[in-house]
Amino acid sequence: MSRRPGNPTKYARDRLGITREQLGEALHEIKASGNLRAADRVIICDDDMVTDKYGEPLGNIYDEL
Repeated sequence: MSRRPGNPTKYARDRLGITREQLGEALHEIKASGNLRAADRVIICDDDMVTDKYGEPLGNIYDEL
């Protein structure tokens, strides 16, 4: 997913098989635990890992569901 331009959330949701709400809640939890603001950009990787813009791991989507 990280290779898709803009890392669109619809593609991420479809690939992960989760709802928009689930993805949003998981990303908010991951960002909060990484001391990021809601507006800070993150990358959702193919293995469901979420990293910051520098590639530092922040968490996993499924761990937050």
